[in-house]
Amino acid sequence: MDKNNNQKEYKLRQWFFSGLILALMHLLDGVLVFFGLRDSKRYWGIVYDSISKQPLDPVIVKLMYVDGHEVESRVTDMEGHYGFLARPGKFKIFARKTNYEFPSQIVTGDKDGIFENLYHGEFFALSGDNEVVAPNIPMDPVNSDWNQEAKKKVVNTYPYLKYFVNKMGIILFWSGLIFVLLNLFIIYPKVPNYIFAVSGAYVILAIMAAILPEPRLWGKLKIKNLDIPAEKIFLELRNEKFFEIALDKTQVREDGKFLLRAKPGRCFLLASELVNGKPIRLLARKLIRVGHSGVINRNFTLH
Repeated sequence: MDKNNNQKEYKLRQWFFSGLILALMHLLDGVLVFFGLRDSKRYWGIVYDSISKQPLDPVIVKLMYVDGHEVESRVTDMEGHYGFLARPGKFKIFARKTNYEFPSQIVTGDKDGIFENLYHGEFFALSGDNEVVAPNIPMDPVNSDWNQEAKKKVVNTYPYLKYFVNKMGIILFWSGLIFVLLNLFIIYPKVPNYIFAVSGAYVILAIMAAILPEPRLWGKLKIKNLDIPAEKIFLELRNEKFFEIALDKTQVREDGKFLLRAKPGRCFLLASELVNGKPIRLLARKLIRVGHSGVINRNFTLH
C-alpha cells in the first residue's frame, strides 16, 4: 500500500526498555532451552510435506470458529511457518495448497519423527486469551508441485540435524552435571576450584529455570491521541530493501495485542487504518529490528 502524502502520517514509538528486557529474556531462555531445562516456546507451527518432511509455502491457513466464521487467515513463509493469537473459544484450522491434500491420510498420529503436536482437522478449545495456536500440519502431495521442486535449490531444511543439535545440548548438560557430582563426592575435599565454579553455574541455571518467566509471544500496540480503536489497525512487515515485499501482516485485537513474525534482521513496520476490513490509509511506519526469536513481541505506541 502506497503512502498518501496528502494525509498526516503519525508516529510509531517503540518502548526501549521493554524491547531491551525482552531481548535479554529471550537470550536467557535460549540458554535454558539448549540445555533442556525448559521446553522451546512455540511461536509458530510448520506446515510440511508428509512424505519429504520439507516445509510448504505458500499455504493458506485459516483459523475458524465452530460456526464457520473466519477468525484470521495467514499464509506460510518459505519455512512453512504460521501462527495465530487466539481468544477463548472452540476452533478449527483449515489449510489449503494447490497439489496438496489436507488433512493428511499418510500421517495420522500425534507425532511424525521430530514433528510433534500434529493437527488433523479436529475441533479444539482454548481457555486463555494469550495462547498461540500453532500445531504442526502435515499435508499429502497429490500432484507434482513445481514451486516445491524449485524451492529445493534455495531452501532445503534439515529438521533432523536441528533435532540432533538440540539433543547434544541436553547430553552435554547432564554429562557435565554427572562429572561435577562425581568430583564433589569422590575426591572431596581435594576438589579443584574450577569444579566449584562449574557447580555454581549449574545452580544459577537451575534458579533461572525456576524463576525466569517465559518470554511472551505477542506484541502490544497502544493508541494515543487518535480516535481509532485498536481493532481498526492493520499491521504489516515489509522488507527493508525491497519495500514492495510483504513479510507478514495481521489485524490488531481490541486489547491491542498482535502476532507478527519475520526472519531476524531489519524491516519496516507499517500501521494502517482498516475500513470495512480493508487497509485504506497508512498512519505510520517505523524501521525496526527483528530479534533471533523471529517474533515482534515488543510494545509500541501509535500517536
